[in-house]
Amino acid sequence: MKQLTLCLCAISALFLCSCKGDANEPDGKQQVVFKVSAFDQSTEPMNSPRRAPQATILDDEGGVALTDLYVFDGSTQVAHQVYADDTDAFGTVTLELSHGNHNLSFVATRSSGLAYSAGVLSATSLRSTFGKTLALNVSGSTPAQNLTLDRISGLLYITINDEFPATANQIEFVMATRYTSLNVATLCGANGAEWSQKVSCTGKVGQSGVQYSFNFLAPSLTDEYTSDLTINIYNSLDAVIYSVTIEDVRLAANTKTMLSGNLFTSPSASVSVSHTWNSNIVGTW
Repeated sequence: MKQLTLCLCAISALFLCSCKGDANEPDGKQQVVFKVSAFDQSTEPMNSPRRAPQATILDDEGGVALTDLYVFDGSTQVAHQVYADDTDAFGTVTLELSHGNHNLSFVATRSSGLAYSAGVLSATSLRSTFGKTLALNVSGSTPAQNLTLDRISGLLYITINDEFPATANQIEFVMATRYTSLNVATLCGANGAEWSQKVSCTGKVGQSGVQYSFNFLAPSLTDEYTSDLTINIYNSLDAVIYSVTIEDVRLAANTKTMLSGNLFTSPSASVSVSHTWNSNIVGTW
């Protein structure tokens, strides 16, 4: 499981000392630095030459940088960093937090079309997303802490085994329920709705084993949910010439659901799924 390590360092800060019985004195505050960096595990043979150190980035996988880092205190957005704006500082966030209890949420993603409103972070194009919640009591001597951001998005991975015919012009995917918005307090999917995407497939003609993938969020971080999936093929006249519907596709956070089957030749109408939690969900239709 790909993970991101977040190191929280509390640093001393000056704050006003409240006078006993003076209700007008402001609450104490502390400056807290949150430092986020990539966490990767690797193995290598004993006595092998060590690799040259590489610059640490907050990355998704395969060294691809995440683009946005959010911090929320309850439903209030308290920080948002964009990788393209300042690559050197990306991943280090300094917050001025009042003394007392805070319910913090950290979200790192490569999604695009991001918008935040009323406790929900939405995306027009959802990609890999990581998150963690932290209940933190801030005082004048808050100790250093370590956090791990877990992958909270899942991946639907579709492989079409048979060859795309010459009549195939566009392919459409329709999910009965897909979550692309995030409740930042719980890190669960919010506002699930029917979703569809239709793209050209003329470049796939004559090819077999063509693959498509879609990220999604789940309404629970521990329980799976199901959604019907329909795949349609259109000809140049925008008429459906091939179609298959897979019912009750099983989807879960931090899990790949891998579907494969024939779309243009039989058999194509049945699906079986074997599932192990936090392992790939593998199915055929």
